[in-house]
Amino acid sequence: MELSNKLRWDQFLILAAALMSPAITVLCNDILSLKVAGDPVLTPNSVCLRLAGLSKRQMRMCVRNPDVTASALQGIQVAIHECQHQLRDQRWNCSSLEGFGKLPLHNSILNRGFRESAFSLALLAAGVAHSVASACSMGKLRGCGCEAKRRQDDDKIRLKLTQLQLQTLQKGGAAHPSALLKPLPDELSSMQDTWEWGGCSHDIRFGDRFSRDWLDSRGSPRDIHARMRIHNNRVGRQIVTDNMTRKCKCHGTSGSCQFKTCWHVSPEFRLVGSILKEKFLTAIFVNSQNKNNGVFNPRTENGASGTQGGLGGGRRRIMSRELVYFEKSPDFCEHDVSIDSPGTHGRICNKTSYSTDSCSSLCCGRGHNILKQTRSERCNCRFHWCCYVLCEECRHTEWVNVCK
Repeated sequence: MELSNKLRWDQFLILAAALMSPAITVLCNDILSLKVAGDPVLTPNSVCLRLAGLSKRQMRMCVRNPDVTASALQGIQVAIHECQHQLRDQRWNCSSLEGFGKLPLHNSILNRGFRESAFSLALLAAGVAHSVASACSMGKLRGCGCEAKRRQDDDKIRLKLTQLQLQTLQKGGAAHPSALLKPLPDELSSMQDTWEWGGCSHDIRFGDRFSRDWLDSRGSPRDIHARMRIHNNRVGRQIVTDNMTRKCKCHGTSGSCQFKTCWHVSPEFRLVGSILKEKFLTAIFVNSQNKNNGVFNPRTENGASGTQGGLGGGRRRIMSRELVYFEKSPDFCEHDVSIDSPGTHGRICNKTSYSTDSCSSLCCGRGHNILKQTRSERCNCRFHWCCYVLCEECRHTEWVNVCK
C-alpha cells in the first residue's frame, strides 16, 4: 500500500511539473482519432469508416490494406505540417488544409491550378510515399517489410564474422580460441569489402506505388487539371526517391568495425519540403489548352521562372522534374471559400521585413495593429506510429504586429 501511494504521489508530481512547464505535451491533428500509445488495432472499421470523402477506389484500397492506409494518412499529416512550415510567411499558409476527422484531398485549392495547388499536391504525394516506405522498414505493415530478410542478414553476419576470424587465425598462426575475440588486424581489414547491402531498407517502391494508386487518377487524364495533378504528384514522389541515403551499421567483436552492413533510408522530410519550396518559387506557368498529349508548354509571358531556359545562363530545365501550374494565383487577402483562402486578417506580420512576411505584404495594404499577446503554438512535433502527432504547446507573451 505504501509503495502504491508513493507511485501515485510520484505521478502527481510529474503531472504538476508538466502543467507548470511552459511546454505542455498535447495531441494534435489526429485524423483517425486514435489517441493511444503503442500500436493500435488497424481494421477496416477503425480506419476506413472514420474517413469522409473517400472515393470508391480509395475505400476498396483501404478495406484491403487498412494498415497501409493508416500509414498513408500519417504521411498526409506530416505533409500538412511541413506545408505550414514552408509557407508560413506566405499569404496562403496551408492552414486551411488541416482539419480534424477529414482528409484535405477535396479542399478547394487542390482542385485549382494555382502555384500553391501544385506545391500542396506534390508535398502530399511525397508524404504518403515517405510514410509508407518508412513503415515498411519498421515491420509495421503486412503487405511489405523484411522480417525474413532480417533473419537471413543475421545468419549472414554471423557467417561473415566467423570467416573473418578464421582468416585471422590462419594469417597469424594463432591457435588459442581467445584469438577469436580479437579485432581484425588493420592489413586484413583493408583487404575485405568496407560494406555490403543488408539491414532493412525503406521500401520506396512500395511507398511510391501506394501513393500513386491512392492519389493519382486512373486511366488517361482528361483535362489540364488532372494532368497537372498527376505531374506534380510524380514530382513530389521523385524528390523522396532521389534523396534516399545509405545508412550503415558496424559489426565485429568488442565494438570493432570488421565490416558494415548498409541499407537505404528515406530522407528527412524537412529536406523534401525545402526542395519542393524551391520548386514552388520557380514553378512553371503552362498553357491550359487541353491537348491531352501529356506535354506541357510553358507560357513565355511567365518570365524567367516560367520558361524552360529560366534557370539562368540559358540552361534548360527538365519539365518532368519541375512543378507546373496553369492559373495565376489570387492575392489571398480576403476570406474566400471558393479558393480555400482564409484571408490574412489577424495574421502576425514583421514590420521590419521586406519579404513576404512583411506587414505591407501580409496585410494587403489594410495596415496593422500593435498588440501585446499571449499565444500558444505547436512546437517540437513528433510523429508516432500510428496515427497521431505529439507536439509541445509553447506559449509566448510578446508585442506583435497583427494585420487589420
